[in-house]
Amino acid sequence: MHTGEEPNVRLPERADQLAWGILGATAAATFAVWMFFFPDSIAEKFAWDVHPRMSQLFIGAGYVFRTAFFLSVAFGRDWRQLRWMFWGNLAFTGTLLLATFWHAGEFNWDPSQTIVGHLWLILYIFEPVTMLYMVPRGVWRLPAPTEGGPIWLPFRWFMIAATGLLLSDGLLLVINPEFAALRWPWELNPLDARIMAAWFLGWAVWLGTMAFARDWLEIRLPAALFILNGAALTAVNFLNGDLLSGTGPAHAYRTGLLLLTLLMAGFAAYQEVRRVRGVPAREAEG
Repeated sequence: MHTGEEPNVRLPERADQLAWGILGATAAATFAVWMFFFPDSIAEKFAWDVHPRMSQLFIGAGYVFRTAFFLSVAFGRDWRQLRWMFWGNLAFTGTLLLATFWHAGEFNWDPSQTIVGHLWLILYIFEPVTMLYMVPRGVWRLPAPTEGGPIWLPFRWFMIAATGLLLSDGLLLVINPEFAALRWPWELNPLDARIMAAWFLGWAVWLGTMAFARDWLEIRLPAALFILNGAALTAVNFLNGDLLSGTGPAHAYRTGLLLLTLLMAGFAAYQEVRRVRGVPAREAEG
């Protein structure tokens, strides 16, 4: 049955949305490949000297998620399932811009050496600005879908708890990276700490947004992207475990990351089972 809201829910292919997503995915995939496979050129050719190797791998894994993130927006049509990304993306890009301007003197600005520093700055200024004009008007007033079933209450509490955890980690990395470095599982410098904080703060806001959702279909996509991000980081840790310190922080980092990823996967699977079975709202919230 179609309603008066339907034209604002599913949209035809839009050039601005497609271009935003494809260009963003191209940049993210390029950064991921660069961090993973061309570490020797990073110091002189990338926007800044990312070091040590584990920081490169963390950022590379983060850009695997960002590639999928942009593609999901580029080809998404139901804005009830895309609006989750808005505030978290502002937090993510805002943190990167803050780190860039805070440590501007450490970036590679010499165009005879590399132009990536300038491209980085342009990207993270215009990505959020263009997003503001890309999101359809009235998207926040659209009613939630009803096909996926309500969010299971323990799942909602998990997202709220994870929001607080990632928010505290992200703020510490931004405000006091020197203190964070004392408990970090690899060598950490202030610039890389504040850059990496973008993923912590972005996901804190994304999860906080997800926790307000009323229907599983609203957040099925970000749940899958969270699992992808966690799986990429877990794979990096598994393949490069010798680069992590053997101390408590390393064990806490690996265990915490794996636990968050598995919990999200478990809740997502449970929601899918409930969706297929058509669990009533009262039972799903209980």
